[in-house]
Amino acid sequence: MAPSGVNHGARNYGRDFPDFAPTTYLNCAYQGVFPNATVARVHQACELKRHPERLADCDYFDLPERVRARFARLTGAHPEEVALTNSATQGIGIAAAGLDLSAGEEVVVASCNFPSNLFTWLHLRRRGVRVSVLDPRDGALHLEDAARALSPRTRVLALDWVGYTTGVRIDLGAFGELAHRHGALFVVDGTQGVGAIELDVHSLPVDVLAVAGYKWLLGPYGVGFAYLRPDVQDRLDLQVVNWLSVEGSDDFDELPAAELPAGVPALPRAARIFDVPETANFLNLHASDASLEYVEEAGIAAVNHHCRLLIDRLAEGLRARGLVLSAAADAGRRSTILGFRGESIEATRQLHQRLKREHISVSLRRGIIRVSPYLYNTEADIDRLLAAIGL
Repeated sequence: MAPSGVNHGARNYGRDFPDFAPTTYLNCAYQGVFPNATVARVHQACELKRHPERLADCDYFDLPERVRARFARLTGAHPEEVALTNSATQGIGIAAAGLDLSAGEEVVVASCNFPSNLFTWLHLRRRGVRVSVLDPRDGALHLEDAARALSPRTRVLALDWVGYTTGVRIDLGAFGELAHRHGALFVVDGTQGVGAIELDVHSLPVDVLAVAGYKWLLGPYGVGFAYLRPDVQDRLDLQVVNWLSVEGSDDFDELPAAELPAGVPALPRAARIFDVPETANFLNLHASDASLEYVEEAGIAAVNHHCRLLIDRLAEGLRARGLVLSAAADAGRRSTILGFRGESIEATRQLHQRLKREHISVSLRRGIIRVSPYLYNTEADIDRLLAAIGL
């Protein structure tokens, strides 16, 4: 059975992915799927570990820079503004640890943030940092609530671009401008948006953007990135030095030694000094490189357009069945994720179990069923989900 997919022009993107039968996979927000080309690249990377005689010194440096450049292009950033991380958590941590916030200073977060953008900040309470937590109303964060929470002591406003439970998208421009008016940095977890929604960080008041690459960027666990605005980089204390980022480390014959002219390693003025150690991870970075190449070739605009058509079809069918939709169904808050629920938490849980029995893969998050299609999905997949729900 051929994999389902949509035909954009002459190309059927469904053929670029595995056959999910008998499952209907509508769960990209849980796990992005490796394209077939990525699987082939991972096999090539395994061969490099089986045959290290084929490795050249430049392989340790060229591959990370190629991946960094791809991340930058997808977000409108410059490569020198991008640090390679192992997760969104590490990207958030670069800011949380690097700013060295002290007792009496304040951070404002949201209770609906993913834990990487919540627990990291709450942990600062042990140092006397005040962490205020915003709660959504009517399923969404409201600008006026954030405005009331900010104070002259606020140093950071940390929010998720797209809510991981509901798919609700916030206005990065409005919330970022609010933070800046109060002299605070705007730190964003973009994991559930980057790769599925077009973004230009240079046109937005975003200071730090942390992203995990295993969802809408179709990459492996263990690879992500952080966009760090240049003037923010200067404010961040570097906690751990990745030796690969030190000037001169690309010459394996003459690696920088203890007898350094200034007594300390010479570091470039670029975000790569915050790279996770072992960026030359052949398995992960070759996989990321291939998946990012695929996303670039498909085009984020095409991904977004296709997913939204499917989400609109789903929303119409859910409304006809009397189910409650998340605020992500509203035009100004739309993403490529849609959440819905039944008349009660128990009814929603039972509905999710029914979908699992029907081999329809979606997520249950905080009492909300979350649906997140991708290019390999079709209208038939949405109709199969609606048929499983029933009238």
